[in-house]
Amino acid sequence: MIRPTRTTGGIAALALALAVVALPLANPAAALAAGSLALFLFWRAWRFERDLFAAATSLAVNRDVDRTILRQGAAATVRVRVDLVTPPGMEIRVRDIPPAVASGGAPLSLPGKAAAYTIRLMAPGETAFGGVVLLASDAFFTRDLACRRPNAPHLRVFPVGTTENGRGTGAGMGDAEVDRRAALAGQGIRGFRPYRSGDDPGQIDWKVSARRDTYYIRQLTGLEGGTPLIAVDLPPRAGDDPATFARFSMAVCGAVEGAITSRDGCSLLVVAGGEVVRFLPRTLDIREALAALGGLAPLEPRAPLYRAPGPAVLAARAARAPGAGAGREERAYRERLGDLLAAFAAQSPAPFAAAVRAALGRAEASEVRLYSLLPIGDRSHLVQIVHEAKVRGMRVVLRAPAGSPALPGVDVVEVL
Repeated sequence: MIRPTRTTGGIAALALALAVVALPLANPAAALAAGSLALFLFWRAWRFERDLFAAATSLAVNRDVDRTILRQGAAATVRVRVDLVTPPGMEIRVRDIPPAVASGGAPLSLPGKAAAYTIRLMAPGETAFGGVVLLASDAFFTRDLACRRPNAPHLRVFPVGTTENGRGTGAGMGDAEVDRRAALAGQGIRGFRPYRSGDDPGQIDWKVSARRDTYYIRQLTGLEGGTPLIAVDLPPRAGDDPATFARFSMAVCGAVEGAITSRDGCSLLVVAGGEVVRFLPRTLDIREALAALGGLAPLEPRAPLYRAPGPAVLAARAARAPGAGAGREERAYRERLGDLLAAFAAQSPAPFAAAVRAALGRAEASEVRLYSLLPIGDRSHLVQIVHEAKVRGMRVVLRAPAGSPALPGVDVVEVL
C-alpha cells in the first residue's frame, strides 16, 4: 500500500489549513490554493504508481542456489541479483523472498548488486521462492511491492532419515538414489547440485540426473555439508621462524573464514603439545572465531606426552588377533601383550586424549582438518588427535609443509 512521506504530510496539512480558512471567509484564492495542492498530491501519487509498475515490468532476477535437492533441515546458500530500470527521482531497493518453509531472511540490496544469504529448509516436499520485494520511494511516497513471478529455481527437500539408515531409497521409484555406501566412513548425502566442469564424474547421481534431464552431483556431508573441526597445532618457540608462522596463521584464518562462510559453521581446537589451549564449539560467528585465533603465537608445550600413543592406539593394538602363521609361543605372547595393552588403555588417565575426545563429541563434526608445521620432536599429541577422530569414524585431512612426514591414520595430506 502506498504510504506518504513527511513532505506529503506537510503539503496535505497546508492544503487542509487553506481549506479551513477559505470556507468561513469565502476566500476564493485560499480555496484555489487548497485544491491545487490536493490535485498535485493526487498527480504525484498516480505518477509514483505508474513509475513503480514500469520498473516492475523491467524486472529481471538471476537467482542461484548451491543445491536444489537437499535434506530437510539442511542449509543452502542463495545468491541473487535483481536488475531493473529505475525511474528518475525514485530510489528502489530489493529483497529476495525465501521459500515459505525456509528459516532465514534475505538482506536488502540495490538493483544490479548481487546479494548472498543462507536459508534452512524445514519441511520436505517441493517448494519455490516467493519472488522479490521492491522497496520504492521518492520525495512524496513509498511502497513495498511484492513481485511473485520470478520464483525459480524450484527446490526439492527430502525428509530427515531418508539417507541415514544405510539402506537408501535408490532401489525404488523415487527421485533420489541418495544413500549408497559412501566413499568415506561417516558420510551421508546432504544434497544435490547441478554438475559443473571439473567435478568428479563418480559423484554423478544417475537417477536424479535422469529425472531432471541434466547431470546432478551428490554432495557428501563429510566433504561439503558437514560441520568441520579445524585443529591447530601451535609450534614450539625453539627454532621459531616469524615468516613461516605468519603464513601458517594466514592459512588457518583463511580456513576458518571459508568454513564459516560456505558451511553450517565450524569448531576450533587449538593445542600445544599435550595441552588444549582453546576450544570453540560449532560457531557461525566469523568474528568470534577470528577473535579466538587472535594473539596466538608459538608456545612451548607445558604438558609433554613423551611419545605416549594414547588409549585409542593401545586399544587398537590390543584388539589385533595373533598372526595366523605364528607359532604357539608367539600367539601366547601376543595374547598376553594384548591383555596388558588393554589394561593400560582402560586404566590410563590420558587427560589430553580425554579432552580431545570431549571436544570431538561437542563439535559433532564429520571431518577434522589438522593444521601443523610438524616440527622435529614429539608428535604423539597429533597421533592421539588423529586416532581419537578415527575412532569416531571421522575423516582427517592434514595440512602441513611440503616434505613433512606423514602421520598414521590420516586420510588426506595437503601442502600448506
